[in-house]
Amino acid sequence: MIATLMFGGVFLCSFSPIFGDISPGGILYPRESESREVRSLDGVWNYRLSPIDEPAQGLTQKWYQQELRKTGDIVPMPVPASYNDIGPNVTFRTFWGLAWYDRTFFAPSSWKDQRVWVRFGSVCYAAQVIGHLPFSGEISQALNYGGNNVITVAVNNTPDQTTVPQGRINKVKTSDGIKYVLYFDVDFFQYSGIDRPVYLYTTPKVYIDDISLNTDIENDTGVVNFNVSILGFSEDSEEPVITVNLYDRDGRVVAESTGAEGELRVPNANLWWPYLMHPEPAYLYTLEVIVNGNESDVYRHPVGIRTVSWTNTSLLINNKPFYLRGFGRHEDSDIRGKGVDYSLITKDYNLIKWFGANGYRTSHYPYAEEILDFSDRQGIVIVDECPIVNAHGFSEELLKNHKTSLSELIRRDKNRPSVIMWSIANEADTDEDDAVPYFEAVVTHVKTLDRTRAVTQAINKSYKTDKVAQFLDVICINEYYGWGSTVGIQEVVKHMVMVDVTSWHQLHNKPVVVSEYGTDAMVGYHSLPSSGGSEEYQIEVMSRQFEAFDEAHSEGYLAGEMIWNFADFMTDQRRVDSHKAAQGICPSTEAEISFPRKEAR
Repeated sequence: MIATLMFGGVFLCSFSPIFGDISPGGILYPRESESREVRSLDGVWNYRLSPIDEPAQGLTQKWYQQELRKTGDIVPMPVPASYNDIGPNVTFRTFWGLAWYDRTFFAPSSWKDQRVWVRFGSVCYAAQVIGHLPFSGEISQALNYGGNNVITVAVNNTPDQTTVPQGRINKVKTSDGIKYVLYFDVDFFQYSGIDRPVYLYTTPKVYIDDISLNTDIENDTGVVNFNVSILGFSEDSEEPVITVNLYDRDGRVVAESTGAEGELRVPNANLWWPYLMHPEPAYLYTLEVIVNGNESDVYRHPVGIRTVSWTNTSLLINNKPFYLRGFGRHEDSDIRGKGVDYSLITKDYNLIKWFGANGYRTSHYPYAEEILDFSDRQGIVIVDECPIVNAHGFSEELLKNHKTSLSELIRRDKNRPSVIMWSIANEADTDEDDAVPYFEAVVTHVKTLDRTRAVTQAINKSYKTDKVAQFLDVICINEYYGWGSTVGIQEVVKHMVMVDVTSWHQLHNKPVVVSEYGTDAMVGYHSLPSSGGSEEYQIEVMSRQFEAFDEAHSEGYLAGEMIWNFADFMTDQRRVDSHKAAQGICPSTEAEISFPRKEAR
């Protein structure tokens, strides 16, 4: 006997004859303990595309009721990975619609008396969820214990003007007839597929569903406020006993408590500091939660004790001024797309620290949990961004999906010490009247979920026309003086940057971060005198940017600077961003200010 589990891709529908509802509660990362087993489903899955002329064929023919190989031709597909660059031709790269995956796994009989869950780190763009964020669900009742099971996943990457991010399907006339072309309203390539790890894990019947942490500092004492959510017990059953312990890096208990809610006090606490801000950055404790009753559950969670605050001029970490120096980034790479790759992650973090940077923005979507783990452990600060890019047409449905994406992002990353700001959008049409109530509602929503971190968004509109910076705690601006319309006039750079940064601050009395700046350059292209696109010109423009940043920072209202971009990333070859089109710049693989990982510049 083989049991079949089905996960539905969204934007069309969700369907699930066997799989229960996606869990609306906590989204704790799967960790093994005395009470929990974790098994990876990463590896090579089976894969096939829906026919373009019959995109619903997999649904109507119920491919999910049998092994995918029995429905037609399949190809092997690695997980985690994006599928776009795996094939030898453009079919995978440009595909839109339902892409189907399946694989078999064995469920041991020993799991029969436990709850069994499946968790996807991200499916882009998928299911009853937002892409780039995890989802999980209980599958205990669907499994064939002591035998094989098949899990089937349908991934739907079809966008519209209410999805996050927005996009559309364009109808194009060709010599072979009408062709329908996928188009996202963003200036980076939208990789698709099961691009983050997939896990099976077990819990007892009564289990720890979620842990929420908030830290504070009182003189030399660190304070960890905790709230533990326990599910699975009935009203007439004995209420579980909860024990909470905090361990230091050497495994010593430094604080303990009981109950679902409370605080742990740590005298002479080792604080979590950003890289280069302290001789011992990124100190992490371990929070242990034990539930004792008819069954026991144990979960351990890393904790960094730190505070984040801000004034009208500065960011502060642990009540000390913090100047953010880093990058905008993307997480894709050759072949695997956005698939999680530990070698690449390790290389990138080594380069970030080699540059002397202390943070970056997750432009323009939430990055993998495995990537952010590196930030927590190494002290690299994060501006955590949701996948809203170039937002326009501010409809109620878009607002609903936007809020959902932020809810899921905060649910996932609320306990991370490295995350100091929530970025609610990148380069939205913030000069539109409709943007005012829209973003006021978005900021209000975020503040109901978390008031311990600053709220920002990256703005590319002029301070003269923007209408939404009034709602933000920190103003992030994207500026490219010396590039585009001012290319070749590098003398204007310092003056225009100073006018821009000063005007934003004076208008809103808030700290300003330059979240994107730079100019294009071709590696190996030299020109004397310098000319746009040469390495010499890039150096000249950057030097003048640095002069402006140093002056604005010394005057007290510039709180950070982030180069665009850390490393090469892929864009859609059909993509012509509006401001670049006006400037005559239409890159297919966009390097901009980027640093090849093989030879950091």
